[in-house]
Amino acid sequence: MAIGLDVMLTAAVVLALSCAGWLFGPKPRHEGDAEMPYETGEVPIEPAVDRMAVPYYRFAVLFVVFDVDLAFLLPWALNRRSVDLPQMLTMSAFVALVAFMLAYFWRKGALECR
Repeated sequence: MAIGLDVMLTAAVVLALSCAGWLFGPKPRHEGDAEMPYETGEVPIEPAVDRMAVPYYRFAVLFVVFDVDLAFLLPWALNRRSVDLPQMLTMSAFVALVAFMLAYFWRKGALECR
Protein backbone atom coordinates (compact mmCIF):
# COMPACT_ATOMS: atom_id res chain seq x y z
CA MET A 1 0.00 0.00 0.00
CA ALA A 2 2.71 2.48 0.98
CA ILE A 3 4.84 1.63 -2.08
CA GLY A 4 1.88 2.13 -4.42
CA LEU A 5 1.10 5.47 -2.82
CA ASP A 6 4.76 6.50 -3.12
CA VAL A 7 4.85 5.53 -6.82
CA MET A 8 1.63 7.44 -7.54
CA LEU A 9 2.85 10.51 -5.64
CA THR A 10 6.20 10.42 -7.46
CA ALA A 11 4.45 10.10 -10.84
CA ALA A 12 2.20 13.06 -9.99
CA VAL A 13 5.18 15.24 -9.00
CA VAL A 14 7.08 14.28 -12.16
CA LEU A 15 4.04 15.03 -14.33
CA ALA A 16 3.44 18.36 -12.60
CA LEU A 17 7.06 19.46 -12.93
CA SER A 18 7.32 18.38 -16.56
CA CYS A 19 4.18 20.35 -17.48
CA ALA A 20 4.94 23.43 -15.35
CA GLY A 21 6.79 25.27 -18.10
CA TRP A 22 4.04 24.64 -20.60
CA LEU A 23 1.34 25.71 -18.16
CA PHE A 24 2.94 28.74 -16.51
CA GLY A 25 5.60 29.82 -19.02
CA PRO A 26 5.33 32.54 -21.66
CA LYS A 27 3.34 31.66 -24.74
CA PRO A 28 5.31 32.02 -28.01
CA ARG A 29 3.99 34.38 -30.66
CA HIS A 30 4.82 33.31 -34.19
CA GLU A 31 4.92 36.30 -36.48
CA GLY A 32 5.97 36.55 -40.11
CA ASP A 33 8.62 34.07 -41.12
CA ALA A 34 9.33 32.72 -37.63
CA GLU A 35 8.40 29.22 -38.78
CA MET A 36 11.10 29.21 -41.45
CA PRO A 37 14.40 27.48 -40.66
CA TYR A 38 17.02 29.72 -39.07
CA GLU A 39 14.68 32.73 -39.34
CA THR A 40 16.88 34.28 -42.02
CA GLY A 41 14.09 35.52 -44.20
CA GLU A 42 15.52 33.55 -47.12
CA VAL A 43 13.25 31.06 -48.81
CA PRO A 44 14.71 27.59 -48.21
CA ILE A 45 16.07 25.94 -51.35
CA GLU A 46 15.86 22.42 -49.93
CA PRO A 47 14.31 20.75 -46.89
CA ALA A 48 16.09 21.39 -43.61
CA VAL A 49 15.60 17.77 -42.55
CA ASP A 50 17.76 15.82 -44.94
CA ARG A 51 19.46 12.49 -44.58
CA MET A 52 23.20 12.41 -44.08
CA ALA A 53 25.25 10.39 -46.51
CA VAL A 54 26.74 7.09 -45.38
CA PRO A 55 30.37 8.22 -45.93
CA TYR A 56 29.84 10.92 -43.32
CA TYR A 57 28.96 8.33 -40.69
CA ARG A 58 31.90 6.16 -41.72
CA PHE A 59 34.20 9.16 -41.36
CA ALA A 60 32.70 10.01 -37.95
CA VAL A 61 33.12 6.45 -36.66
CA LEU A 62 36.74 6.36 -37.81
CA PHE A 63 37.34 9.67 -36.07
CA VAL A 64 35.93 8.31 -32.82
CA VAL A 65 38.02 5.13 -33.12
CA PHE A 66 41.25 7.06 -33.65
CA ASP A 67 40.33 9.57 -30.96
CA VAL A 68 39.83 6.79 -28.40
CA ASP A 69 43.09 5.15 -29.51
CA LEU A 70 44.97 8.37 -28.98
CA ALA A 71 43.30 8.87 -25.58
CA PHE A 72 45.15 5.73 -24.46
CA LEU A 73 48.40 7.56 -25.17
CA LEU A 74 47.68 10.40 -22.75
CA PRO A 75 48.67 8.62 -19.50
CA TRP A 76 51.81 7.30 -21.19
CA ALA A 77 52.73 10.78 -22.42
CA LEU A 78 52.16 12.34 -19.01
CA ASN A 79 54.39 9.74 -17.28
CA ARG A 80 57.10 9.48 -19.93
CA ARG A 81 59.93 10.01 -17.42
CA SER A 82 58.99 6.88 -15.46
CA VAL A 83 58.49 4.60 -18.49
CA ASP A 84 60.87 1.66 -18.72
CA LEU A 85 61.89 -0.29 -21.84
CA PRO A 86 59.07 -2.91 -21.92
CA GLN A 87 56.44 -0.21 -21.53
CA MET A 88 58.12 1.88 -24.23
CA LEU A 89 58.13 -1.10 -26.60
CA THR A 90 54.48 -1.85 -25.86
CA MET A 91 53.39 1.70 -26.52
CA SER A 92 55.57 1.87 -29.63
CA ALA A 93 53.85 -1.26 -30.92
CA PHE A 94 50.47 0.35 -30.15
CA VAL A 95 51.43 3.53 -32.03
CA ALA A 96 52.69 1.42 -34.95
CA LEU A 97 49.37 -0.45 -35.02
CA VAL A 98 47.41 2.82 -35.02
CA ALA A 99 49.65 4.17 -37.81
CA PHE A 100 49.14 0.96 -39.79
CA MET A 101 45.36 1.25 -39.36
CA LEU A 102 45.47 4.87 -40.48
CA ALA A 103 47.54 3.99 -43.55
CA TYR A 104 45.20 1.10 -44.38
CA PHE A 105 42.04 3.22 -44.12
CA TRP A 106 43.69 6.04 -46.06
CA ARG A 107 44.70 3.63 -48.83
CA LYS A 108 41.18 2.18 -49.01
CA GLY A 109 39.74 5.70 -49.30
CA ALA A 110 37.69 5.42 -46.10
CA LEU A 111 38.83 8.85 -44.92
CA GLU A 112 37.41 10.68 -47.93
CA CYS A 113 34.00 12.19 -47.33
CA ARG A 114 32.39 12.08 -50.75
